[in-house]
Order: sequence, then C-alpha cells, then structure tokens
Amino acid sequence: MERQYKYDVPLFMCWWEDSIGLYTEDELYEEYKDTNLYVEEEQIGWSGFAKGQEPVDLETFQEVLEYFKQEDWTLNTEFISHNMHIVRVI
Repeated sequence: MERQYKYDVPLFMCWWEDSIGLYTEDELYEEYKDTNLYVEEEQIGWSGFAKGQEPVDLETFQEVLEYFKQEDWTLNTEFISHNMHIVRVI
C-alpha cells in the first residue's frame, strides 16, 4: 500500500525483530501500543549513536521521541534498545 506523507511531519524508520517500517509518531503508537514499548516501567533503556556525535543514553521510548524533536541534526542518530532500532528519516 502506498502512503503519502507531509514534508513537515517527522518520519521514523523502525525495525523490531523481523518487521521494518516507516512511521509517523501517530502510526508508531498505533502499531506498537499493545506492546511494552510505551510502558515506562518495563523499558530497559535506549542508546543513541551518530557519526561525529557523543553517544546518548535515554531511559524511555518517550524520551527518544522527544530527543528526535530537538533539531535536524538528530536525523542521523540511531537508537537501539534490545531488539528494536529507530532512526528519524525526515
């Protein structure tokens, strides 16, 4: 299915176990709301890596999404937590 996105809406490439997708923040929530991704008490931390930047360690997925909203330079940062990866692409 083809989707169209607005240029000013952040998009995230996310892969978890054997699935990969491109999502808006709302689509991420719809896709993963029934998992432990949004349950703060069950999270084990997130590590962010980007070429030329110091590593970033965050506690929750919500903090990762907030981090991506800071500046455009966050576009090249990949966050990893256990078996999930996420990077902002737009």
